[in-house]
Amino acid sequence: MKKLAAVISETLLMASAAQAEVYVGGKMGKSWMEDACVAGQACDKDDSTLGAFVGYEMNKYFAVEAGFDNIGDFNQTSFSGHVEAITLAPKFSLPITEDIALYGKVGGAYVMFDGKDDYSYLGAAGLEFNLSQNVTARAEYQTLTDISNDVTRATGNTATLGVSFKFGGNDEPVIVEEPVVVEEVVVEEVVEEPVVVTKTFETQTIGTGSFDLNSTTLKPESAAKLDNLVAFLNEHPQANVEVVGYTDTSGPAAYNLKVSEKRAESVANALVEKGIDSSRIQARGEGENNPIASNDTREGRQQNRRVEVVVPEFEYQVQQ
Repeated sequence: MKKLAAVISETLLMASAAQAEVYVGGKMGKSWMEDACVAGQACDKDDSTLGAFVGYEMNKYFAVEAGFDNIGDFNQTSFSGHVEAITLAPKFSLPITEDIALYGKVGGAYVMFDGKDDYSYLGAAGLEFNLSQNVTARAEYQTLTDISNDVTRATGNTATLGVSFKFGGNDEPVIVEEPVVVEEVVVEEVVEEPVVVTKTFETQTIGTGSFDLNSTTLKPESAAKLDNLVAFLNEHPQANVEVVGYTDTSGPAAYNLKVSEKRAESVANALVEKGIDSSRIQARGEGENNPIASNDTREGRQQNRRVEVVVPEFEYQVQQ
């Protein structure tokens, strides 16, 4: 029997991009001062705030962020003043799911209040939501510990909603399709007449392409590529398949295991719909185990959201 050299799957590769990204954004909300009022004087310590920020994201866990905050006007009988601050702080993020993350910042600020300049510690905590690959919304609380002039020393607080825009990424990954040729390894064994040759098909692992974020639905183009595998299984009724689903590391491990099982079932159901008996198919999920790329990049996480079809070793005979 001639070599089996059929293309039965595609490997989906995303175009390369730098891991670090620059982002800019704006925010607005409410501001208020603590310990700003002198006893016995009328005091207005609340106002609205506007701000802008720019950041450099090293990876999904760490970024460096600088900003300008127009904190507002604060009035008292003995003085009135406008507060502005230039801030700089590292930003530490903890992903909860693929699209939601908690974050915190601890750094410093240069504060301008009522014509006086001062330096202050900065602390902030917030929650971010990915609206798309390049657009993120955030809710944030921030405090500046040392806002002072000749009359008072106070703590400044802001609660804001904001949005940021990343540069350098694409809303849709660029896909490069590369065919993989599966070559059958043949071990010939000569027997008495009539001459029957026993051949061994060695175990092969076949990729079916990647899945969208939080999706367990097989893409139409990936389902179409299963036709070559179906033709091979129809030609070799001795062959069985093991369908194994995987995820990236976003989200809890238990949730990822369920998603990987559903992805495997999606491919298994597609094979059944194309005429392969369900008794020849075993489907299971491995969750975030056995990554084929780094989970620290979007490209790597995209590749890890996958299903692999394993064709175990089997023997078959042909008569010459």
